[in-house]
Amino acid sequence: METIAMIRLRLTSEYLAGPIFCPDPDRMGHVDIEDLPLCPELMVKISEWDGEYQSTFNNDYPPDSCFATPEAELRHKAEGEELAKSMQQELGSSYMVEYCP
Repeated sequence: METIAMIRLRLTSEYLAGPIFCPDPDRMGHVDIEDLPLCPELMVKISEWDGEYQSTFNNDYPPDSCFATPEAELRHKAEGEELAKSMQQELGSSYMVEYCP
C-alpha cells in the first residue's frame, strides 16, 4: 500500500509575494490560491487579508513598512490564525496548514 504524503502549507504575510507557501522540499514555493480546493468565499477572504497586508508596504522606504497601529497589526494576525484554521478544515487531512505571522 502506497503512503500518500501530507502536503504542508503555511499561511503568512510576506511583502510582494502570495500568502500561501509550501515548505516541502519536493514542492517548495508559493502556491496560487486558485490551485487549492478551497471554496470561493474563503479564497476571497484570504486574498483580502493579503491585500490588507500588502497595502502597508512603503514603496519609498520598505523598512518603514508597517500597520498604522499596533491594534491593526494584532487584528490582522488574529484574522490570519482564523483563516489558517478555515483552510485546514476545508483542505482536510491531506494537508497540514500552519499560520506563521
